[in-house]
Amino acid sequence: MNGELYQDFTLLIDGKNAFPVILDAVENAEKSVEINMFIWRDDEIGNRLAQAVLKSADRGVKATISVDKYGSVLEHLEESRKSFFHKKLNGTEKIKIWGLSVFYPEHRAKGKEKDTLSDTYRQLLSHPNIKIQKDVFKADHSKYYIIDGKTLILGGINVEDKENGKDRQGREYQDYMVKIDGERHVENFKAKLFKGENLSSEYYFGVNVKNGKPYRFEMKEEYLYLIRNAKKELSFVMAYFSPLKNFMEEILLASKRGVRVRVMLPLRANFQNDTNHKTARKLLEKSNGNIEIYFTPKMAHTKLVYTEDWLSFGSTNITSKAFKQLAELNLFVKNEPCAFADTLKQSVEENFALAQRVTDFKQIKYNRLKTLVEGLLV
Repeated sequence: MNGELYQDFTLLIDGKNAFPVILDAVENAEKSVEINMFIWRDDEIGNRLAQAVLKSADRGVKATISVDKYGSVLEHLEESRKSFFHKKLNGTEKIKIWGLSVFYPEHRAKGKEKDTLSDTYRQLLSHPNIKIQKDVFKADHSKYYIIDGKTLILGGINVEDKENGKDRQGREYQDYMVKIDGERHVENFKAKLFKGENLSSEYYFGVNVKNGKPYRFEMKEEYLYLIRNAKKELSFVMAYFSPLKNFMEEILLASKRGVRVRVMLPLRANFQNDTNHKTARKLLEKSNGNIEIYFTPKMAHTKLVYTEDWLSFGSTNITSKAFKQLAELNLFVKNEPCAFADTLKQSVEENFALAQRVTDFKQIKYNRLKTLVEGLLV
């Protein structure tokens, strides 16, 4: 990897490190702020980001915010169950929330706070320098910020307090963002997002694009390419990992040809926990124990894959929905010695060290009925 290029890349580990950088960038914007977000809760961090946007807009900065209506169900299902932008729900959304709360009882409301229209919310909606798209069902799972056309921040972290520490079930959240400085990188990003062009040989963006031209879904093949071309190492850290046939086959083939394969999943995921466990059990059983399975006590919200050649993280889980229905965004960088790649791998290894390895597939339990239902949901 070009060391000079990588001076523009800063790894942001977890919300505790990411949000101060994001807030500072938004507050100190000079010309423009663009935010594309999946989840934006009405909680402390959600209001702090909104206030940062207002602060910039009051100075004349033009802000554009796009928050997917698709995320409103999850915003009203978990945690405080308060959405910053999606205050009103239709009948279908209410039914989905009720059904999910039955299936995932840990998310049922306990003393839910009233979801009111705050002064900050009203100011955002009425500010002449702020444009907001909040009522469009885009199924856009990507998360990114563009500041002044010269700073790009992207990754897997939503705008919510649990990403800034622990959720209400006590799970510590673990995830990554990257801050990339330089107009050429923003131009590279937009060229890929809007034209499907990769302008750099040193790194690239993998995307699923639903709302625009060209319409394309490429993240499934991008992940499969990494798996098929791994020669020495293949590591996964996934929030949600479904036992998709082609992925299971390719991962098992990689193990058979001598690749060291490791998979780390949350011990207790907030959703599709039984499906995660089914995937882990199958990989361990069918590889005769050669594939290393780890469960982390953290809620690893990460979507990360790396081999000896490439590292990738972003918003894309290994699920049918991620590959067929959702707009997604990942960064791919060469796995060569440099500060950025070394810091990322060090963080991954630290998390593997904290996780518990399971060597007997019979120890991995899951509810078959739940996996069937989760298969329809995810």
